[in-house]
Amino acid sequence: MNTSPIPAPAGEPSGRAAVAALDVGGTKIAAGLVTADGTLLHRRELPTATAEGGLRDPGLAGTLLDDATRLGVTVTALGAGFPEYVDADGLLTSREVLAWDTQPAAVLTAEAAAGLPVAVGSDVRCGALGEARYGVGRDIPDFLYVSLGTGLSSTLVLDGRPVAGRRGEAIALGELEVPASVDRDWRGNLEQYCSGRGIGERRTACGGSPVPGAREVTALARSGDPAAARVLTTAGQALGTVLGHLVRVLDPSAIVLGGGLGTGDGPLHTALREAYAHTTRTRPAPPPIRRAALGPDAGLIGAAALPSLTGLTASLSWS
Repeated sequence: MNTSPIPAPAGEPSGRAAVAALDVGGTKIAAGLVTADGTLLHRRELPTATAEGGLRDPGLAGTLLDDATRLGVTVTALGAGFPEYVDADGLLTSREVLAWDTQPAAVLTAEAAAGLPVAVGSDVRCGALGEARYGVGRDIPDFLYVSLGTGLSSTLVLDGRPVAGRRGEAIALGELEVPASVDRDWRGNLEQYCSGRGIGERRTACGGSPVPGAREVTALARSGDPAAARVLTTAGQALGTVLGHLVRVLDPSAIVLGGGLGTGDGPLHTALREAYAHTTRTRPAPPPIRRAALGPDAGLIGAAALPSLTGLTASLSWS
């Protein structure tokens, strides 16, 4: 298991306080020490598959706490985001991405020092929270945050707080249908069409060697592969069209596009913006689409803010 630390900028003083944070994704887990002002002091990463679905204890949280001791950083809490539905009690209520069999809060509480607060949330709401506090959302009163990576999800942010919904399920952008104006023959959902994993599967279905994800499809498109270019373009058209429709319903001040794929650049992003502009062409001054300022670390930095958002101040007991 490779958990080599990714160093923060040199010269960081010891003796600082920080939250230990985990951002569990469909393909990788990021872990870091984050200060109250959103500074990422220290970072580690490993593939999600190495951690047996991301929830059975790979020792990463414990290693992170050991790192804090070595670096002279006092850990005040532990926050973690997961790519599943998460309710108000911090309990995962779905198994759509991770094949978990133990609540992560229980795993993390067992690793944490006695009395250390632990908070668990949905990864997309962590990303939105990071951007609201420390990124592009600092100057926006409300926005729709869209996380485009291995999967696809979104959350509405009002007054700096992601809207969870009654059951914590107000994140399911990927469950929407692909617009017939883009692909009338598609029988799956938007996530299967636009996400990094979905883009890889759609290009693989065109023939040739299996393609893992959007990064490889983008490389093929740049090398002149017409099928890869078509998959990326239609993915962008579908997502841009859906975002244009959501603007009519939600009327946000802006759309913030985050996630590993969302913060990139290429044919998908060009097609997305063009489709969005076309769909909102009759709307005066449609909300701008802004790239997440924290990039792929938005979820990690937002996970560190979870304990303060939920007001956890004491040792917790999880079922």
